[in-house]
Order: sequence, then structure tokens, then C-alpha cells
Amino acid sequence: MKKTLSMFVVMTLVFTFAFGFNAFAAEPAPKDGNIPDASAAEKVLQPSEEVISTLTKAAPEMDLSKLKQHQVKTSANLESPATDLAAQDELIAAARSISAAEATYTYADNISATAATYTYTGYIEREGSSAYLYPYYVEPGNILQVQLDSPASAQLDYDLYLYEFDMATGELNPNPIDYSIYGTYMNKYGNVTKTLAENVGTKNATSGQKAYLIEVHGAVGGSINEPFYLTVSTSSTYDAYETDENAFHAYPLTVATGGSTLASRSINSEVDQDWYTITVPESRNYDTMHIDLDQASVGRGYKAELYGALSNNRMVLIPSDNGNVSLGTGTYYLRVYTTNTYSDTNYSLHLQPVLRADKVIITGYNSQGGPNDYPGYAYGRHYRITGNSFTVNGVVSTSDGYAVANAEVEVTWVNDYWSEGSGNRVRSGKVMTDSNGQFSLTLSLPPSTGSISQFLPGAISFTHYYDLCGVAAQVTSRPSAITTDVVYHFAYSIYEG
Repeated sequence: MKKTLSMFVVMTLVFTFAFGFNAFAAEPAPKDGNIPDASAAEKVLQPSEEVISTLTKAAPEMDLSKLKQHQVKTSANLESPATDLAAQDELIAAARSISAAEATYTYADNISATAATYTYTGYIEREGSSAYLYPYYVEPGNILQVQLDSPASAQLDYDLYLYEFDMATGELNPNPIDYSIYGTYMNKYGNVTKTLAENVGTKNATSGQKAYLIEVHGAVGGSINEPFYLTVSTSSTYDAYETDENAFHAYPLTVATGGSTLASRSINSEVDQDWYTITVPESRNYDTMHIDLDQASVGRGYKAELYGALSNNRMVLIPSDNGNVSLGTGTYYLRVYTTNTYSDTNYSLHLQPVLRADKVIITGYNSQGGPNDYPGYAYGRHYRITGNSFTVNGVVSTSDGYAVANAEVEVTWVNDYWSEGSGNRVRSGKVMTDSNGQFSLTLSLPPSTGSISQFLPGAISFTHYYDLCGVAAQVTSRPSAITTDVVYHFAYSIYEG
């Protein structure tokens, strides 16, 4: 041996991790030809995908204290004209504009969607007061969807309630059949900063026409200068899971390790909102979720957005980076809606956990001497590189053993017997794991210095000259996901008789 071994120091400097091995734990050379267990193929689980075929609503986890405290004040009756309410709170003005009156959108796939949609305007003049729109009639089998766009002010908090009339007596049922009671939180949507819209909806499941009352309530503040806008839509075509217009009626989604896809929903009007909940457990093997919609739906203006809920149901938009959102432990709310057109064609919503690369394993090597060259030199049984081409194979997985695809791995080889100024001391390269979490990288190495000699006695004796080298494979985005190994780099042998 020509110099003192300093592999531990070199590997610490290059990889910033402790690299250790029992340098003088000599082992006899294997007689059965088997490679060491450490180099055997690592078994990992392949994440399974899932198609979400059914949805079932669950009790909302949102704060319902506002709902319990609220009581409708109007004595509206179908027999009483709206003008009789002049002494009470404000009535919403007649239609300010018609955003789409019986609008029909037709697409290349010959699928069309029709919804009657009107926009109204109104004001809440003082805190605690309300504005009403009634009666709003819906035909049998149709659905009613309503959206409230509040003034863009952090000092105002408006809520939306939906009530139905008893068609036999004309009396208003004072208990809301739907409600949207978010707190105000100013999110940025493109170049616009505003709070999340309030949405409600219902289906007329009776055999006759049905009347409804819509209430906009000033929970906090009021303004005679800043209007709100109320968009009301009715439609006869919709998917089987309507209505779920707000987070209070969200459908829970369970996301499979390999991703989940939902393709049984559609956006049937310009104010249709589809809501889902995602619960992220503490025991998760991911910190990021990729959420996307099919390209045809994106082309129509559909968006999928994730929200977190703060106190008072303040909905905070989670930033997205090309569809990737960072998640911690807890419950999140996913909204699908349109910013442009809509269609009866179902959208495809895909949720893909970006699995956390917690573990990287070197599964084998190859060089001119083949993959099974593991001599028992004085430093133990390790792979022996022959020639100047060295291939490292491995796999990346989560802590619970699931293969991690598309993870970048950096493989580094170090030979401390070359001086730092030689340019031959380190070789490295990067490679992405495939869909099975596997990687393979070939490095072009300098010659071995042959700094270590070992006499091998026998019927024919030889002295082998080689270097003791270090190998590391590390996930570049997670420095803690790293593995190291020792390999020999063979130089030459001399016949000793």
C-alpha cells in the first residue's frame, strides 16, 4: 500500500456525509460465485393508479357557526309582490345585464351545453342587512346555480343563502337549503385580487315548477358605493353529482399512490362549481401533489385550484407551479370551474402524488470484467472495476418502498490516489429514474493508479495492483437520500510464479 488511506475524509468533503467502512476486515474470496447481498437487486413496489368511479358526500368540516346564528328576516310569500318589501331590507335590482340568455356552446365533438344565465347587481348598505332576489322559478328536473361576487374589499364579508317556497301554501321555508359562508380572504387570481366567490345550488326534483329566494347577507360591513354581482343560472343538463357548489358540500377524494383520475363530472354552466376534499395524512410519502385537467377542458377555460381553510372559513388559494402544489398534513379543498365556456363533455381530473425520494439504493455495477466481479481483497468483498468504463445501476424509492419515477440522481466516483490537480480524482454524472424508479449511469474513468498491491499466493501466485475508490448515488433534490459504497479499480497483475 503506497499511501495512507484517507477515503473517509475525501468522501466527507465531496458528498458532505459520513462515509465509513471497516478497511481491514478481510474476507476470503467467494467460492460459489455469488455476488454480495448489498449488490443484489432491490425489491420496490410499483405505485398503482386508480380510477375514481363513485363519489359520496361526507359531513362538512367547515365552521357552521355563522349558519347557526343567521335567520332570514323577510316575510316573502309567493302571493305577495316583491314591492311590498319596500320597508324591509333591499331588493336586488332587476337584471343589470344578461351574460348568457339561453346560451348554447357547441364544440367539435358535437356535444353542446345550454344554460339560462342572468347577472344582477345590488348593494348592502349596512352591516347585518340583506338583499333578496325572488321568486326565482326553476322547471322540474332542472338545477339552479347561483354565484355571488362580493366587492373586492378586505373590510367586507358577504354571505349567500338559498331558500325554497312551499308551492302549495306560497310560504317561504325559513331554513336555507344551501348556503355559502366563507370569510373574506383576498387571493390573487391572475392580475385580480379578490375573495373567493360564494356559490349555492339546488335541483328541482319535483314534477312541477318550483320557486326559490336568494339572499345576500352583509355579515361584516356594508357599502353604498361598492356593488356586489349575483349570477343566476338554470340548466337541464348536468352530471349525476350536482349540486356541490361550495366547499361545504365537497366530495372526499382518496388519492392512490400512483395517482387517481376522475372523469365522471362536467361543468354545465358558467357558474358551476365542483368541489372536492383531499385529506393529507401525517404518514404520507409525498409533500407535493400534481393536479391537472385534460387539455380539451383547459382549452375551454377550466381550472382546478386547491384551497386551505383558515378560521372563519377563510379560503386561501394554494400556489401552483405548473400544476404542482406543496402540501402538509391536513384537509384541503379542490375547486373545478370555468373562466370561459362550458360543455356537457366530462372533464378528466388527475391527481398525482409526487412521491418523496427518501431512499436510493445501488443495485449493481458493470465494467469490462462483467457484473459479478467481487474479489475478496484485504478491504473486503467489493466490486472490481476493470477498464475505464464503469456503470452504476440503482433504484430510488419512498421510505415505505414505492418506486419514485422522474427523480434526478447524481452518481459520483472518487479515487483519492489521484491528486486534486490531476483532474482525475472525481467523475460524476446525472440521470433521471424511469417509470419503475430505476437508473443506470455509465462513467468514463481515468486509469487506475495501482497504488495498492496485494500478493495472492497459490499454485500460481500473482500480485494485483488496484485502487480503493468510493461511489455515491444521491437524489439531487433531497441530499439526505444518498447511499455510498466502496469499489476496487483494477490496474494490472504481475505473475509471481
